[in-house]
Order: sequence, then C-alpha cells, then structure tokens
Amino acid sequence: FAGLRGVLAKRQLTVRQFFAIYFVVLVALSLLFMAVTGRLHPIFAVLGAVLPFLSNIMGWVFRGAQFAAMLRGLRNMGMGMPTGSAANAPDKSEITSRFIHMVLFHDTGMMDGTVREGEFKDRKLSTLETDELRRLLQACEADADSYNLLTAYLDREHEGWQTDEHGEQSERQSPVGDSMTESRALEILGLTAGATRKEITHAHKSLMQKFHPDRGGSTYLAAQINAAKDFLLGKIK
Repeated sequence: FAGLRGVLAKRQLTVRQFFAIYFVVLVALSLLFMAVTGRLHPIFAVLGAVLPFLSNIMGWVFRGAQFAAMLRGLRNMGMGMPTGSAANAPDKSEITSRFIHMVLFHDTGMMDGTVREGEFKDRKLSTLETDELRRLLQACEADADSYNLLTAYLDREHEGWQTDEHGEQSERQSPVGDSMTESRALEILGLTAGATRKEITHAHKSLMQKFHPDRGGSTYLAAQINAAKDFLLGKIK
C-alpha cells in the first residue's frame, strides 16, 4: 500500500481508481506467491474438472439460441405460429373514388381497378387500351381523386402514356383531391376499425416500400398513404 502511494503520488487518481489498482496488484502478487510455492496446482485441477461441465452448459445455451432463431425465421415466413402485426398484415389496399375502385397489391406492388361509371363501367383497367384509358382520364377530370388515381395507374402500368403521336409530352394540371376520412384511411392501408398503432405503421411501411415515387409509385399515392397514416395515428392520441 505504501509503495503504491509513493509510486502513484504524482498521478491525479481518485480514491476508487487507486484502490482498483491496489486490488489488481494484490491479486497479481498472490498468484505469483502461489506459483512460486507450488500452490496453483490444486486450483488448476479444480478448473480442469469444472471446464467440461461448463462446456456442456454452453453447448445447450447455443443450441437453445439457434432453435429460438429458427422459430423466429419460421414465423417471419408464415410457416410457424404468427403473432402481432405480421400475422394481421394486409395483402392489399383499396381506394374508391367516383369513377374508379383501385386495388393496390402489397406483395407485388401492382395496381388494378374497376371503372365505376361512364363509358367503360365495370371494365377492369388492365383490359383497357392506352387510348381508352386516355378517354377515361378525360372523364375523370370531373373528380379529382379519380383523375389522380388513374394518372398514378398510367404512370406505373403504361410508361410513356403521356407521349403523343409527335413524341411530345403532354402536361396536365392534377386537380386537388378531397380531404381524408377514417373509412378512406382504413381502405388505403388495408386495415379495419380499431387498428393499433403498430398495425398502422406496419401497413404504411409495407405500402411505401412498393408505391413510393422512387420505386415506381406516384406522389399522389404516396401522399394518400401518408395522409391515411397520419389521420389514423391522430385519432389514437
């Protein structure tokens, strides 16, 4: 103790730091003394007997961890017993407007819809030619949400649809859509009334991974998905 105080006198150490060094030095001197006097052999013998037992225990611990990881993987693949938001994750979302009932498929990111009124009533969008879709778009100018939905569908499924016979891009001003409602927000996210915060955020993330503008979606769809999430989360507060 006196020796350490003399050696460490010029170092600015706290009491705790000093006694930590003091304890380490004592342990080191004790081991050195036991080694010189031949008293370490019994300790090594005990460690030799205990190590196989500890090795077996660690083996079971590692196997248990691997089994737990395998169960988590099975649940994520839908092969186990799913729980939480993953079990209730929606596989599609629906957006209904005056002219169009649009369906967004979460797993593939594809879109399709049914015409609700007008010249092409009850026709699937996927069965219409580009010229027919342009005519439908003209009719949809009477309803902002229908217009924006069909524009999003054309942008995703008919690349270059705005190019006319002269190779020029036609520019149209998108009308402003209606305000968000609870039923509309639930349809967009593919949820039912009473959805939890976790289910709402999970559905939002799943949709944005497929329909974000950077991934082939549109600013209108992204805005609708974000608005639906914000509306439902706002009601939970």
